[in-house]
Amino acid sequence: MTVEAHTTISAQDELLWRRFVVLLSTVPAALDERVRETTGLNHHQYTILATLATQPDRMLQMARVAQAAESSLSRLSHTVSKLEAEGLVERRTCDHDRRASWAALTDKGFEVVTAASAAYDELKQEVLLSRVPEAVRGDLTSLLTQLLPGEVAQQCTEFDKDLTVEEPQ
Repeated sequence: MTVEAHTTISAQDELLWRRFVVLLSTVPAALDERVRETTGLNHHQYTILATLATQPDRMLQMARVAQAAESSLSRLSHTVSKLEAEGLVERRTCDHDRRASWAALTDKGFEVVTAASAAYDELKQEVLLSRVPEAVRGDLTSLLTQLLPGEVAQQCTEFDKDLTVEEPQ
């Protein structure tokens, strides 16, 4: 006896879904492996250091770091503890809100992320940018943003204000 798959979507839509699932499952592992080869850190750790490095004073409230790194506060706290043990990050108490804390990039952490930035840019080029024609990158960025849950898309828009390209007039 065979079981027929019951589906209400077209073969093309099913193919799109399958490629999406494969992308979600393979790219993060590949990124993690390559970043570890380059920096000794996993991708999540590197993302935290890079996020802090972009801040004018190299520090940010933990809740904002969690948002930028697409992480729960629990996972972030665990990861920051590891980065603290390596002397790359330190936690600081927030002066105006004792419940909040800050993650601050140490000089050693800044050296690590700075030394790895060129290799990380090469990785971005290899994994994505060299595969996406420049003419469609803006449209692809918009599409990917549309695929995000609304709150996440809004957070990305807020974090990425420094990268927003203004349309020529």
